[in-house]
Amino acid sequence: MKPWQKRNSEEANLLNPAFLALILQQCVKGYCDGGQTKAPYVLPFLIIPLVLHKGTREALPVKVSTTLSTWITRLQGVHAKIGYAERARSIVPYVKEALIFAFSHNLVCFEGSDSLKVSQLIKVIASSDCMASDEVSECFKKAHFCGRWIARTGKIETAMALLGVKP
Repeated sequence: MKPWQKRNSEEANLLNPAFLALILQQCVKGYCDGGQTKAPYVLPFLIIPLVLHKGTREALPVKVSTTLSTWITRLQGVHAKIGYAERARSIVPYVKEALIFAFSHNLVCFEGSDSLKVSQLIKVIASSDCMASDEVSECFKKAHFCGRWIARTGKIETAMALLGVKP
């Protein structure tokens, strides 16, 4: 990973640890809101590439009742899957950096040896009447949605297989 001094402004803004930590906190919260007691450690590595990629974010279903397996076979899902594995692989160091930030700022914590839970909920910007852009607000909303959505999939391995990635 590049040192901060060598990151271009787009990379530093979009992939900064604080922003990604809030996204991962929202996906963990969504997963737990979806009926699970704790989220698998791998969850942010799956969801952050879905949320940050604008085309994929906009192609996500509106309701959690649309299953991942149904969505991935529809045109929107097929298009979103193109390049997903490479995006997921390339963002791993940034997600790790965000996890360290989230742990050190008590946003999430380990529950057991391989699961995450929200330890302190930070209210994220969810409306357009504040200083954040609509796109930033949309990232937070979709991260929460994806957490709930993936929780309904069953085993995390199933979601990974449908998205074409391995641990």
